[in-house]
Amino acid sequence: MKTVHALVLALLVLAGCSSGPEAAPPAADPLVLALSVDQASPQTVEAVRGQAVELTVTSEEPVDVHVHGVDVLARAERGKPAVLAFTLARTGTFDVEAHPDTLLVRLVVR
Repeated sequence: MKTVHALVLALLVLAGCSSGPEAAPPAADPLVLALSVDQASPQTVEAVRGQAVELTVTSEEPVDVHVHGVDVLARAERGKPAVLAFTLARTGTFDVEAHPDTLLVRLVVR
């Protein structure tokens, strides 16, 4: 009988320890956004850690587009949109900007 109780206790302890704070959240659908530098109206978009993101950015003038805190950079030109694809590996707030000074979207990752 003691063996059965010990086994049940061990299983309960293991079940409670199976996912620590670094465990990845369940996969979410990819976040796909189409943004325009020329019609920029900055918005805030919520996302989850581990989510895939694809941003397509159009511009009438050549601009570099990047995401703060994420190692991606692309160039948009007239008739050739910038496409940035990445995965949100950590939580926080990440601004997507077209340089020199246009905020396109703010990603809030939970």
